[in-house]
Amino acid sequence: MIDRTRIGFETEATMAVIDGWRVKLFCQAIGEDDPVYRDPNAARAAGHPACPVPPTFLKAVEGDHFSSAQLMSLLRVPLRGVLHAEQSFDHLAPVYVGDQIEVSRKVADIFDKKNGAFTFIVVDTHYFRAGQAVANSRQTILVRNALEGT
Repeated sequence: MIDRTRIGFETEATMAVIDGWRVKLFCQAIGEDDPVYRDPNAARAAGHPACPVPPTFLKAVEGDHFSSAQLMSLLRVPLRGVLHAEQSFDHLAPVYVGDQIEVSRKVADIFDKKNGAFTFIVVDTHYFRAGQAVANSRQTILVRNALEGT
């Protein structure tokens, strides 16, 4: 049974330093070949103080902080039947290699659909640099529930 008393649970904030090598590996993994993300000279030529991170890179930072698997364990959700259904990002300022980013996550909502066959868990993640918000994300996790008679 999913622990719905955890709606509103928020993790302690932790710090993460954006590592250039990790950004390069991330770009390789997703097929991103724009040199601005991996070459400091190309980044400066494009008007950046350092290499920016690709828009979805913050998902990797979120996982280092308090992963979705850790959240599912906290909520007593068996990982069998769990899908990453959706995630959106709201970028408020660029994030660069070398930045120190503070990350925190919050269980925003848990609700059912299809007469309990599916449970949706909504998790908000907040990213700050030097006290200023640089991004927010909203992740929706789908849990396929085993119902009696199915």
